[in-house]
Amino acid sequence: MKKNNRWVLWPSYFDVRLKRREGRRVPKKMAVESPSLEMIGEALKSLGIDFEVDENAAFPSQWYRREGRIFVSNNIKKNDIIKAVSRKMNGK
Repeated sequence: MKKNNRWVLWPSYFDVRLKRREGRRVPKKMAVESPSLEMIGEALKSLGIDFEVDENAAFPSQWYRREGRIFVSNNIKKNDIIKAVSRKMNGK
């Protein structure tokens, strides 16, 4: 996957414990507690979306936490991917 042909998904996007201004990208009712790269990866697999994992990256606003990140192809809108992953992690 080329570097400029991908979106980045951070676990912080899906974390119910974070406020929107702290990086959460989904509504609280769609968020989960302590999302992991594995949870996001499983959701992406079930959606049939190819991805790559970078385990040593830190979300910019929380540079002290090495939560990792996932790269996905940008042939789908980023917001659509985020919502679909969130639904899968919530079992909907």
